[in-house]
Amino acid sequence: MDEIREQHRKMKDKSLKEKFLYFWEYYRVATVVTIVIIFFVGNLIYTIATAKDNAFHAVFVNGYTDMDTEEYMAGFDEYAQVDTKKYSTTLETDFTLDQESTDTYSMANIQKFAAQVAAKELDVMIADPETFRLYTQNGYLGDLREFIPEETLSAYSDRFLYMDLPDDGSDEEVPVGIQISDCALLQESQAYAGQDTVYFGVFVNSQNGANAGKFLDYIFQQH
Repeated sequence: MDEIREQHRKMKDKSLKEKFLYFWEYYRVATVVTIVIIFFVGNLIYTIATAKDNAFHAVFVNGYTDMDTEEYMAGFDEYAQVDTKKYSTTLETDFTLDQESTDTYSMANIQKFAAQVAAKELDVMIADPETFRLYTQNGYLGDLREFIPEETLSAYSDRFLYMDLPDDGSDEEVPVGIQISDCALLQESQAYAGQDTVYFGVFVNSQNGANAGKFLDYIFQQH
């Protein structure tokens, strides 16, 4: 306290400019740090306050396109009548899963993918046959009949991929994938150019089955 009083006494008769220079000399670091902290805390609070729940999240695995996904999903929001004030929808088009590679990037992607599925963040997977079968065998994808309404599925029955699910306690093969290589979305985006077969499936713990069915219909429409 004595030191503070002494500093105040010294500055009492100084000009405004001198007082500012004194303050800047001794307190600039603390001031800058405080401003940065306030900015980041404010930004975090704003982000949390304005965050929307995800009503649907689809991912292209081992496919790539530079299409405008925001515009495309805005069309889907309208088609599926998603309340965009409360919910968001996402189409991720550049997720790579390379089971053969052991480099840091590939391993990080595999771990990230597993974490997203475990956290129930993803709903639909679109992938090449080899990757799709592998992740079905590993228990990632489920019986389509448990997620998508029968009236929707019936239109695609001739496109089904049947497989035996590892954790269903049965040897029966069930529909886990739908062949969609000729759908409008993939034809327009060229995400899997040169591939004759691409599968659509629903993650086993998806909580947005209704929107998965609507998305299936949506991707076959020309836009």
